[in-house]
Amino acid sequence: MTALRVLVTGASLAAEARRILEGVGAAVILMPSGTGGDAILRALAAAPTQAILMRGNPPIDAAVMDAASELRVIAKHGAGVDSIDLAAAAQRGIRVMVTADANAPAVAEHTLALIFALGRDIATLAARTRIGAWDREGYSGREISGRRLGLVGFGRIARLVAMKARAVGMDVTALPHRPGNVDTTLVREAASLGELLADSDIVSLHVPLTRETEGMIGRTALAAMRPGALLVNTARGALIDEAALLEAVVSGHLGGAALDTLIQEPPPPDHPLLSAPRVIVTPHIASATGAALIRMGVVAAQNIVAVLKDQPFEPGNLVVKGPPG
Repeated sequence: MTALRVLVTGASLAAEARRILEGVGAAVILMPSGTGGDAILRALAAAPTQAILMRGNPPIDAAVMDAASELRVIAKHGAGVDSIDLAAAAQRGIRVMVTADANAPAVAEHTLALIFALGRDIATLAARTRIGAWDREGYSGREISGRRLGLVGFGRIARLVAMKARAVGMDVTALPHRPGNVDTTLVREAASLGELLADSDIVSLHVPLTRETEGMIGRTALAAMRPGALLVNTARGALIDEAALLEAVVSGHLGGAALDTLIQEPPPPDHPLLSAPRVIVTPHIASATGAALIRMGVVAAQNIVAVLKDQPFEPGNLVVKGPPG
């Protein structure tokens, strides 16, 4: 019998997750963070591999899958699967699994933190205070209570954002990725993206990156937003036309933007959004709390064991079914 081997596309994995994998006799192979496709191909060629545990978003395409003839499962350390060729996985009978609920609390908290930071200009004021400014006179921030928050998408993370936002007095509207998939006791459902953008003081993005959602917040959408509105993105960078966003912020049409993710990561040092006024950029770490990293690692490991050992798993973690039956 071939020894089990799990390739981790990252330099670390929670000890609790490693124990789960090693407990079924699997060798856990860590790779440097930011590893690209060629390095993954070389690692897969080194020995038979039954599972890839994805940290980060390296492309996992047909060539990668074909390099591992024994590959049975791709387990994402998180929820986004836009860098995986799902059709290729389905054709090859490879299951694709996510840690559906594991990072939702952390991302929801980061979303609220960015909303508060934008509303009270935290980053700008802190930076100016460090260089000797004292902007108490004349400063006027925005209170969050009573503002309308528009959620584009209403999955696990957006639902938690809505609950937390309601708790601090916000009025919440949502446009679900699938019509009708909202809790109307918690939010009002918007009829269209245009309606949500026009009615919201703050817009927060919570949809997956697909062909339909790529670039959905472009010039037309940004123009439809209220003057002075705020935009928050803790989902995927490519949901936004970054050049159009820069124009909207610099012109003053938008009051600010907070982004935990960009199209190119890491961005070049001269990326214009990094120096734009009233823009906060964090390095795609919304889910990176100690507790969430453990939860994601453990659930990803459990997903792998369930597939390799033909055990039951949480149905909500399954993205691609894999082999028929």
